[in-house]
Amino acid sequence: MALRGIRFCKDCANILYAKEQYDNEGSNRNLIYSCRICEYTEKATKAEDYLVYHRQVRRLAEHVATDYKDYPLDPTLSRSINVSCPRCDHREAVLFHSEKEGGESGMRMTYVCTYRGEDGACGYSWQS
Repeated sequence: MALRGIRFCKDCANILYAKEQYDNEGSNRNLIYSCRICEYTEKATKAEDYLVYHRQVRRLAEHVATDYKDYPLDPTLSRSINVSCPRCDHREAVLFHSEKEGGESGMRMTYVCTYRGEDGACGYSWQS
C-alpha cells in the first residue's frame, strides 16, 4: 500500500483526513479533506486527489524453478514417514504447502526426499 501525499491543515498544521460529504439532497457525494482539530476543509478537485491510497499487487512468475536440495536439512520443516519417494523408495520426506502453479487457486503439498547415502542425496521433489 502506497500512500499518496499527506495533506496538512493550512490553519493549524495538523493532518487532514479524507471523508465523504453529501449535498443537501443526499444524492451526490464529494470527497473532502477535513481537519479534526479546527473547522478547516478542502475539497478534492483534481483526479489524483481522489486516490487516497494505492495497493499494487505483484504477480508471481508462472513457474519458478526451485532447488530443494537443502530442504531436507531444515529442522523446522515437517517430516513424514508415511510416504515413499517415487525415485528411490526412501520412506521419509520433508513436506510443506505451496501455491498451485498456472493461476489455479488453492494450495498443494510438496514433498522432498530426505535420503542421504554414500552415493549422495536423492532430494527428489514431488507434489500431491
